[in-house]
Amino acid sequence: MADAVATPDAPLYRWRFGSCEFDESRLTLHVAGAAAAIEHKPLQVLALLLRHAGEVVTKHELFDAVWAGRVTVDHVLATAVGKLRRAIGETAGVQIRTVPRVGYRLTGPVERIAAGRRLASELALAAGQRVPSREHFRLERQLGRTAGNEIWLARHGKTGERRVYKFALDGERLAALKREATLSRVLRQGLGERDDLVRVIDWHFHAEPFFLESAYAGRNLIDWAAEESVPSHWSTAERVAFFVCIAQAVAAAHGVGVLHKDLKPANVLVEADGSGGWQVRLTDFGSGRLLDPDRLAALGITALGLTLSAHDLAADARSGTLVYLAPELFDGRTPTVQSDLYALGIVLYQLVVGDLRRPLAPGWERDVGDPLLVEDIALATDGVPERRLGSVSELIDRLRRLDARRAERQRVEAAEARARDAVAALDRARARRPWIGIALAVLALGFALSAWQYRAADRARFDAERESARSAAIQAFLNDDVLGGANPELADVPAETSIADLIDRASAGLADRFADAPLTEAGVHEALARTYRGLARHQSALDHLLRAEALYVSQRGRADPASLRARYAQVPLLAVLGRSEDAAAALDGADRDAGALLDAGGETALQAALARGAYHLYRLQAEPMHAAFATADRLQRAVTPQDAPLGRHIRTSLADAELRLGRAADAERRVRALRQDPLLGASRNGRVHAAADHLLLSRILRQQGRHAEALSEARDGLAAYEATLGPDHRTTLVALSTVASIHAELEQCAPALQAAREVVERMRRTGPDDSPTLLIEVGNLGYKEYYCGQTAQGLAHVRDAERRLRERYGAAHGASQNFRFFLAQALTQSGDHAAALEQLDGLSPDALQAGGGSAGWRERLDATRGVVLARLGRRAEGVALLQASRDALERSGADRAMLEEIGELLAEAQRD
Repeated sequence: MADAVATPDAPLYRWRFGSCEFDESRLTLHVAGAAAAIEHKPLQVLALLLRHAGEVVTKHELFDAVWAGRVTVDHVLATAVGKLRRAIGETAGVQIRTVPRVGYRLTGPVERIAAGRRLASELALAAGQRVPSREHFRLERQLGRTAGNEIWLARHGKTGERRVYKFALDGERLAALKREATLSRVLRQGLGERDDLVRVIDWHFHAEPFFLESAYAGRNLIDWAAEESVPSHWSTAERVAFFVCIAQAVAAAHGVGVLHKDLKPANVLVEADGSGGWQVRLTDFGSGRLLDPDRLAALGITALGLTLSAHDLAADARSGTLVYLAPELFDGRTPTVQSDLYALGIVLYQLVVGDLRRPLAPGWERDVGDPLLVEDIALATDGVPERRLGSVSELIDRLRRLDARRAERQRVEAAEARARDAVAALDRARARRPWIGIALAVLALGFALSAWQYRAADRARFDAERESARSAAIQAFLNDDVLGGANPELADVPAETSIADLIDRASAGLADRFADAPLTEAGVHEALARTYRGLARHQSALDHLLRAEALYVSQRGRADPASLRARYAQVPLLAVLGRSEDAAAALDGADRDAGALLDAGGETALQAALARGAYHLYRLQAEPMHAAFATADRLQRAVTPQDAPLGRHIRTSLADAELRLGRAADAERRVRALRQDPLLGASRNGRVHAAADHLLLSRILRQQGRHAEALSEARDGLAAYEATLGPDHRTTLVALSTVASIHAELEQCAPALQAAREVVERMRRTGPDDSPTLLIEVGNLGYKEYYCGQTAQGLAHVRDAERRLRERYGAAHGASQNFRFFLAQALTQSGDHAAALEQLDGLSPDALQAGGGSAGWRERLDATRGVVLARLGRRAEGVALLQASRDALERSGADRAMLEEIGELLAEAQRD
């Protein structure tokens, strides 16, 4: 079946039938000589029916051709056909007949006349003409022409105001103008009025000639550079600063989810700013696209021009100017932030070498000279998108810190020389002390801490001299206190010393080393807290954060962003340590002191949302958890879009919340999309993140009853965690618990019990005896023992876990409620129905779902209560609850197995 509108190379026709004439090349319909006012979609339907006159064209074929195969409802097609019928009327026996349940057929005599290929422009625009429907503006000169547009400068007759009009040469090019108009609205609503983006004033889309109306913003970069002498005399630093102005506009667009897709010097406009400088503006988003199309609905914007057919999508991916197109686009891959970054990298190279037409050819590095700029350009233009920088903001940050990076490179080279000397000493001692290899890992830790400090200092806007002093102090701490403490030639180090022990010993002297630099000490405490948390030493991490908070508060006050950052970071640690009331108090106190910062949408608001999400996670409160992480997702995209690890954490937390809310399909889609994301995927972010993806997807698959797939994912995740974090790390043990649970669901008792007991034993060795994680795993072990025939032992473990969770965290705790529901079922099976009913009283479907992560809890709870009531002799009440549960499940289309189980229970109650 042919497309609704022929491809550009196909012949086009004028069709005559009765008193109607339809011009396929212009998508226009005339009836009795008058133009019919009808939208393009119905005309595309007409084109397909005419090309197959006398034949049945199925609904599927029409949807596929006209609506690009997107799922929609029948009335959309029926409405389009109805409009055609009304426009054509009763004319010479031509009718569009409905073929019930199949499609439509156009019947009657039809004449076809060749019209050649797509018509060229018939606008015949000329200087001096009035702009159509803009009577006060006259065309002054043509600024440019592309394959589908003419761009004209016009001037107001009285005020002299200049505006730019981009005309579509035919209806086929209208979609690009509509797309640009839509994206301009997204940019304006998301960013407000910005001086570095060309302002779109209005558009004219209801009749030909179609055009977009914009403010005049200067000459394009190529013309400006050729006509002005200033840029040729600029230093490299001035050229880089000019480029940063361009890149900031792109980064801002990316921050609200808009890709440009045609970045090049011709789409950068330059105008004098009135103070002796130059204002750059980014223009022409006609090839652009949205990273998240759902954003339009959130903003209340109609998606004009953003709907593409499959054929259009393939061409759209490769739209843009050849020399600036990222290599992956030639393979048909979807454009991303990295493809825009590639084009910007080419522009940066051209600006640095002073030639805006020079391609990035082999040997380009010799043209640049500066090794750091070579590194930046290479990271922006790598042929593999996953190896490029994470975002345009990251490139901007690197360029702004060029001077500091040069000083830092010199300092690091000196530090590496000292480190090599230390490692040589360690190697000489390795034969005597096999454990000493851990000191090499401490070196990596040191450079990671140092890199964090430079980023933090940059955000705090420390000047270069102060930054250098802080960096030197931190490096001395790493080399002398941490690495020196690991060297048996310099210190008395026991053979059983661990990495954590080394850091403990080194951090004991922090106050003395940084006595004159309390803010530096605070930053080191924050970094060490992250290290301890990674080692599952939660109390040690909390202790360092408390010290960091005290230092920040003494220097800057309680409401300073650094103080608040340290306070919000304490919340998840308090929660995981079982101190939920302290966590809530810390969160509320930080919120009170943050005040207006929470409404400003910056880093403090992001940290608050993350802390709140973590708090609700440990409390197993799925709805507020999802709301908090949804807020964090919105803020992270705007505040730190280049922070890939944080973006991953937030999106996986959202998937976790969706799973707990019973939305497994949504959670699966989110995780699989994350895996494919070139910026956030595990291939870019390391093996630990890959392991986390495996475990989360395993949980999702379990909820959907796909246990074999779930076990495979869980085993892969467990293996990755054991290799990277070690066998006793809390995260590794959670993965092992998942494997145990899937074995139990597959009725594989021996491996299930072995793994579950290992989890409990290892957690007891490495953490507090009353942590919520350990108590939940004790209850999980009880489940497995009960179902594997060790009934008394299993019930004892579940009762103990439920009681301790309830006493410590309250009766509404999700895991406690799940254990009570299990006990109620066990008591019912043993005949103790009165005790079972006591366990069921006070249970909440929402809390059960948050703790168990599966859907249908309200119906399951009501059904269980119905069975208990029926067996207690309250048959009418019990049968009514069972019937209501069954009916609710039937209406929702829920799990068929659950429905059958409740049906059997209902039949049993009715027999009794």
